[in-house]
Amino acid sequence: MYVRRALFYTLFPAAIVLPTWVLIARGIFGSSVGWDFVLFAVLCPILAIAMIAVASLTYARKTVRSARAVSWVDASIMGVWHAAIIAYGFVDSSLLAALIVVAAIVGFWVALWQLFRETSRRMRGMIAGLDQSAAAGASTPRDSSDRVIILEPNETRDRP
Repeated sequence: MYVRRALFYTLFPAAIVLPTWVLIARGIFGSSVGWDFVLFAVLCPILAIAMIAVASLTYARKTVRSARAVSWVDASIMGVWHAAIIAYGFVDSSLLAALIVVAAIVGFWVALWQLFRETSRRMRGMIAGLDQSAAAGASTPRDSSDRVIILEPNETRDRP
């Protein structure tokens, strides 16, 4: 629970800190070419936008907000994703870069799928509750004190 709760509280700060870490760490720990910095200056904001999108989809779920903790599926995907980003700051590896991209794609679609599944479950529950209340209201018999007033429309006669 502590890991899930910690990831919940770091959803949005990680979207700023981790891409900044990659940009700074690749400069410190050695990019082989000066153009790498330009590449990282372009890719790190894209990484930040992807992380904000996944964090927003995750935060949009009511169960996540009420429990103040992400699900275990979210925790595992984000854990791998964050670990790969941190490791990429130290080591320039194409395998880690590919893992970051795959984790971003999987994280986005899993977060979207969980949001859709939870929202549809909540909507079905709400509709079932409305159906039950409508059925309960329709089945109650009227007593004799209920009066119904029917107003007839005025008849207009054709005038010659």
